[in-house]
Amino acid sequence: MAEFRITITTKHFSPIHTSTNHQVTNMPTSQISTPLKGVDAAIVIAALHNHDLMIKTVCPALVSYAFESGDKATSATYTITDKKPIGQTTYTLTLTNVPDGVDSLVNAKPPVGILTISGKWRVADGMLNESIDIDANFMMKKVAKSTVEKTHPEQHLKLLEAAKC
Repeated sequence: MAEFRITITTKHFSPIHTSTNHQVTNMPTSQISTPLKGVDAAIVIAALHNHDLMIKTVCPALVSYAFESGDKATSATYTITDKKPIGQTTYTLTLTNVPDGVDSLVNAKPPVGILTISGKWRVADGMLNESIDIDANFMMKKVAKSTVEKTHPEQHLKLLEAAKC
């Protein structure tokens, strides 16, 4: 098996206010990058555009999923059910194909509030890069961030492995 180097860069949320128009710019919650290691970029992008493959790869505790709306070739929303340590959770996942990757949007309603995870998966310069923004209350964001940083590097590797096949 090929050896991969994975880089995780995290940033704490800190709004940046511009002095002229007072817009708030959010920095990504986490950034994960994985070298393609010989896998052709076009093949990785095709794998990212394959929504069934993406769901099966990025939802390791997957119980079931169902297409809800949209067009699988461009942008589609799915209902995902994952297994949790106690019970199951159901949420929506929207995948939107872009020329150099895919955008993902998770909308969940855990018992402790609302959780939104927005991801931008991009292939560039021999790397699979994922920029993740998490919006939730403080505790939920901390748990989600920890889970993302623990599980997404492995998801990158699984996706690259699946792309080779």
